[in-house]
Amino acid sequence: MSEELTIFSKIKEIVLDINPDDILNDAREYGLNVNAIRDFAGQPHNHAFIEKLMEKYATLAASYCAASGATSGVGGVTTTITLGGVDIAHMAAQLYRLNQKMAVLNGFDLENTVHKDKSQLIYLKALGFDAAAQSVIRAQVIKAAAEEVSKKGASANVTIRLIMTATKLLGANLTKAQTVKLIPFLGGALGGWLNYMFAKNAAKKMISEYKSDYFDRWQANSR
Repeated sequence: MSEELTIFSKIKEIVLDINPDDILNDAREYGLNVNAIRDFAGQPHNHAFIEKLMEKYATLAASYCAASGATSGVGGVTTTITLGGVDIAHMAAQLYRLNQKMAVLNGFDLENTVHKDKSQLIYLKALGFDAAAQSVIRAQVIKAAAEEVSKKGASANVTIRLIMTATKLLGANLTKAQTVKLIPFLGGALGGWLNYMFAKNAAKKMISEYKSDYFDRWQANSR
């Protein structure tokens, strides 16, 4: 199996199992009175609880990213070369999954095109892509969408293509930092730490963006 097919399979495995009902159940355990995604939009007085749940999800995602980074670096050159691309794809996919969870918590309907586009822009911004890079990625995704429009599972494949494109650019951006994984055994610890910190920083940006967007929408609807 080629590396691209391996990466595609890994992303599909991680991303396509989001269940909004699980998020609703978690939110209710945090004391939020929500029965549908739209109910999150009417919780400005409880947004602190939404933030706490976002932070919980962020820590979990960062832990998964750290485990992947440690695995790819533990064997030094051999595992870094073999698993490096898959590791970055795994991290990109975990962060996309996290982004979807945060979107739901902030009242985004991911079946709504406007909401989905906004959540994807937040994801790309959180990964550190500037406006120019975001435009390149979005253009490629739009092209893929046009090509996939008549195919079964088109929406899912376009999402995966977005993450794969982000993975390639992210890999180029992280190349220098990822070289620490070339050190056998120590590379595993450093690789895990780098992935964890990258994921936590990305999550922090997501939380900030979603919080800002949430209250902007709330204020607009209150006028």
